Amino acid sequence: MIDRTNVTSWLRVPTGYLPDVLKDAQDVLQLIAPKLFNQGGLEIGPIPAGTPVDLLANFDPLPQSTNFRERLSHDKAVVKAVVQLVRDLKALPPGATDEQARQVFSNVGEQLFALSKCPDYVVNRGHYFGANLSDTDKKALIAFLKTF
Repeated sequence: MIDRTNVTSWLRVPTGYLPDVLKDAQDVLQLIAPKLFNQGGLEIGPIPAGTPVDLLANFDPLPQSTNFRERLSHDKAVVKAVVQLVRDLKALPPGATDEQARQVFSNVGEQLFALSKCPDYVVNRGHYFGANLSDTDKKALIAFLKTF
């Protein structure tokens, strides 16, 4: 089972949760792209009914790496995906259908998936922690967990 939106929705991201590169440019972005950014942050929508919730819920706008180049690469990918998505959504006509919005999401779906913290959208599938351990290490882990 994959959790999906059941109605047309919008996602509002407050400024404090945006990547530094967007926070630092917030004033400029409000001037050049007022439909995308406002003083409250970023608004993404309409999100069509049937969209996997985790497509956006697992989106990772903040890089995990402390390496400058990796952070910059991540921030660049985030900006590219978000700007394309929001720009295309804002270009939809008023009262756009879910099918029209769905086409916009399909254009950036792979980018969003690549920026996901957890690209497994199946609910309660489990995890694979320890799957690559040797049999000896697995037995040691099980013995350790039994001490709790």
